[in-house]
Amino acid sequence: MSARHSAPRATQVFAVARGQYDNIGDIVLRRQLLDWIRPAGDLHVYVGRSPAGYDEGLQLAPDDKVYRSLRTWYGAALSAALRGRAAYAFKPGEIQLTLIGMKEHLSLLPLLMALRLRRGAAVRAGVGTRDFAPLPRALMLPSILLSDVTLWRDDATARYMRRGGVMPDLAFGEGGGDADVASFRELAPERDVLVVSMRGDVDRPYPSRAWIRAVRGFAESNGWRITVVTQVRVDDERTGRLADDLGGEAIHWPPDTPHDLQEHRLREVYRRAAMVISDRLHVVIAAFTDGAVPVGSPVIPSDKVDRHLRTIGIEGATVDAGSDDEDEIARRLSALAARRTELFDHLLEARQRLSRHRGEIQQALGRSPGAPRPSVHHLGRVGDIAGGMTQVVNGYLEWRFPEVDVEVITSRGNPHDLRAAAVKGASALLRILRLPRRSSVLVAHLSGGGSFLREGVLLRVAHLRGLATVAHLHGSSFALFAARHPRLTAWVLGGADRVITLSGEATEVVQRAVPQSRVALIPNAIPGSRPSPKRNLVVFGGVVSYRKGIDVLQDAWEKIDAPDWELVVAGPVEDERLIRRDIRGLTFAGALPHEELMALLDQSRVAVLPSRQEAMPMFILESMARGNCVVSTDVGGIAAVLDGCGVVVPPADPDALRSALQDVISDADRRDDLARAARTAFEERFSSAAVFPRVEALWLAALAERRGASVRS
Repeated sequence: MSARHSAPRATQVFAVARGQYDNIGDIVLRRQLLDWIRPAGDLHVYVGRSPAGYDEGLQLAPDDKVYRSLRTWYGAALSAALRGRAAYAFKPGEIQLTLIGMKEHLSLLPLLMALRLRRGAAVRAGVGTRDFAPLPRALMLPSILLSDVTLWRDDATARYMRRGGVMPDLAFGEGGGDADVASFRELAPERDVLVVSMRGDVDRPYPSRAWIRAVRGFAESNGWRITVVTQVRVDDERTGRLADDLGGEAIHWPPDTPHDLQEHRLREVYRRAAMVISDRLHVVIAAFTDGAVPVGSPVIPSDKVDRHLRTIGIEGATVDAGSDDEDEIARRLSALAARRTELFDHLLEARQRLSRHRGEIQQALGRSPGAPRPSVHHLGRVGDIAGGMTQVVNGYLEWRFPEVDVEVITSRGNPHDLRAAAVKGASALLRILRLPRRSSVLVAHLSGGGSFLREGVLLRVAHLRGLATVAHLHGSSFALFAARHPRLTAWVLGGADRVITLSGEATEVVQRAVPQSRVALIPNAIPGSRPSPKRNLVVFGGVVSYRKGIDVLQDAWEKIDAPDWELVVAGPVEDERLIRRDIRGLTFAGALPHEELMALLDQSRVAVLPSRQEAMPMFILESMARGNCVVSTDVGGIAAVLDGCGVVVPPADPDALRSALQDVISDADRRDDLARAARTAFEERFSSAAVFPRVEALWLAALAERRGASVRS
């Protein structure tokens, strides 16, 4: 056992980290779970007679107790459970529903019963099976019933077991960070490797000649080098043979190479890979999380890779390695390579789910007193609803924050449905009254009018309860609203531990009501995008209204000389009397789902927003992210955002707008330079990877300050 370095905590958490010592994938799974459960208490880990590099690969902490003897470990676990100080986590991975394969689940029944009697906890996360017979399921039932949380790693296992939830495989949490994964959506020039790894078990068929020719030809057509790797030692002989047949390099696993060093060697390859092809699930996932497009390729019929990818929303990511149709194999590989953006979007979503399940596991095990994982609750709406405020909240839900969990308290509905608004407001109030004070942050998204009053009252209630509170200001007319309602503004913002603004003007207004130290100007952020091929298209996105300058845009467009260009105005029409439908090359698309508007921006070369009032419109950032040259007006925070990477004209000036649009339409070089500069500015200053860490730090600062105030009182 390792030496202790700190005083023991109340809970002793026991886990089995022994696995297939010749399989890097087993290390990856166990390492992730150990990281999840370590905050719950002192960790006791059984590793058996592990070989060199195995423990290091698990990244065990100095304070973890390591056991070589199963009997000693079991005795310690049972003793702690009977004293009421224990928790247990089943090892993740695949179980074979045979008597040998189920020994952990059967032999640990006494420990599980002791935990249940003494109010301990047991969790099962990231477990799957490949056998689906009725009798083993019945034998598993007592173990499942005695567990506090059961989360299977694929839908098929969950349907078979009939009890427990579903989570992505733990290995989806490894590899690059979330910011890296977001960048993987575009193929970087330095990614010039096609990774291949195939099972080499006894009697395992070899891939077909057509598959060999197709994979080799596909790599050559893309200018990629083939590297065949060994992630499971039994595959090593096949690695050499495949490398010879594919004309590639072989990364073997020599007997004297420790586990941690072999994983390091593989990760270096995966970080240069454009694609990975394998019938090994955790080869596919490991390379995927380091930036390679995942392709499952079984030689004999198997849905293992397919169903684990399907669990995170990825369909059709397998290619038959036994097929004799060379053209079809090459076609499918090309189709999967073209899906890069979509595939890594699904990986980011999977990590969001893993973050939530991690919180669920830690809550079940019982984190140390006074240190629950913080949760940030946003007042507002989510979904495909028009409005930048909702898109901001959607973005928070889609991002995996490392230190907090993010949820939404729905506090509003249709603006014209007063009854529904009252019901949702009352429901939101009840939820706020039940939130734990020491681990909750409430974020109220505020603009003007009714939203400021409605969410403002809820913010004040949360503040009076002692919750950490953040006011996140939106809306183009906040300064005007604050000038008209100074007492209401001061009263609401006085209940905020922190205030987020979107423009310098709003910051100045807020600082009249609250101390400067509480105010932070942080721009909105959205996920990035991989732009599609462009066409001669200008897009306006937003409510078609006087405030958005639709009259100015129509006057300007009517005088522009651009016969082969089209202007599409996308958004709900607020005042039909402003609309002129006789202008050449101008199309009113009406209100579009957000995805359709983004698809338009993917195709367009220019985005235009001639508003008379704004704070920091999401449409501007979405246009920058999608490689548009942006033309807008000097209102709110727009000029600061487009400084050096867009064109800004005075509001309500059709001649200035016409001149700016004509210039970027006619001068392709200037237009492209501005679009590239906008994309760069977006990535550096306004992408989710750049902005969300700042927002998370602000939330945590508000929580730390509130906890400190609670202790002092």
